[in-house]
Amino acid sequence: MNGLTLANPYLTHDLSPPPPQSYRYRQWCERGYHPSLQPISSDSELGFLIGQMSWVGSHAHAHGYLWGSAGNVGALLSEAVDPNCLLPRDESPRYALPPAITVKRLAGQHVLLTKSGSRLDMIALEHPALNLTIVEVEDDGVHYRMRFGTPSASVLDRTQMKPPKPTSEMFHYMLILDQLEQDGFKALVHLQPKFLNLISRTEHGHPSRFYDFLKGYEPETPIMYEKCGGIGFVQERAPGIPELSYESLRLFKMEDFPPERRNSMRHILYWVGHGTFSRGTDILDAYKHAEYFEAAARMAWEANQKLVNAQAYNEEIINCILREFQLNQRSPQEPPGQVALNRDSGGKENLYNYP
Repeated sequence: MNGLTLANPYLTHDLSPPPPQSYRYRQWCERGYHPSLQPISSDSELGFLIGQMSWVGSHAHAHGYLWGSAGNVGALLSEAVDPNCLLPRDESPRYALPPAITVKRLAGQHVLLTKSGSRLDMIALEHPALNLTIVEVEDDGVHYRMRFGTPSASVLDRTQMKPPKPTSEMFHYMLILDQLEQDGFKALVHLQPKFLNLISRTEHGHPSRFYDFLKGYEPETPIMYEKCGGIGFVQERAPGIPELSYESLRLFKMEDFPPERRNSMRHILYWVGHGTFSRGTDILDAYKHAEYFEAAARMAWEANQKLVNAQAYNEEIINCILREFQLNQRSPQEPPGQVALNRDSGGKENLYNYP
């Protein structure tokens, strides 16, 4: 099976569940597989997002973007899930969010999440029920039920087995999706990228230098990310605590900038020493921002290790690139306004505005 496809092989019937009564089948059931549930269509929104999660886990692992295969992903579903694909509500294990987190806007909605302890690189290789869950939020915005990827509540009560749970960082997902869904936050991806974590431990990892250091390696970085605040930099905190959720919410909303500079919302945050947290309209859109900065960090790290001065773009040149880009965005009929092309001493246009 090609791990870089955009569909899970069990949803496309390229692979089949193990035979009943086999050891693998018993393991599947303990991890949350239910043979009685209707298979998820690969052409549904749910199947589509599972396929994207499969691709992201395989791609990040294959390209060395992860410590091991750590990380988690989640998405808010817009379309109703066929109830035949889910556990009955009264058979779905019920849990509560921490007291500091209430998500009433998500009441009645479904959130697709990786499970605690799951490996991102296995999402593409195993049945979705083994690594993923679907959480349904109750009307109080505090309690939720796991409708997929778990043994039923009666089985858990009878066997007293340790139940699977959503990722321990689900609180971040729930709060951000609850508060910012209307702003295009439909999916979130958390990776633990090696090279960004390495750079965060160097003299370049200080909040005042981190983003400036990275954007000097690729001229498109400021074009794409300058107006939306670059990377939001979250000082080191214990993972999975509500304080990290609220700090992430604040930085996605660019509240560390004065109001007149909040042109947009950030695409990506960096939790110091822990990893990236990026958002998008779907899983691939969210993933591309983490991938972009990890690729820049790898180039920066390798250049510095080999004593190559690869950081060709200082602040002056970056500003020139941005001005030139803005000029090129004008329509042919639009007057030049206050921005004029620089000219060298011979009176010719300095086409790229570089000093």
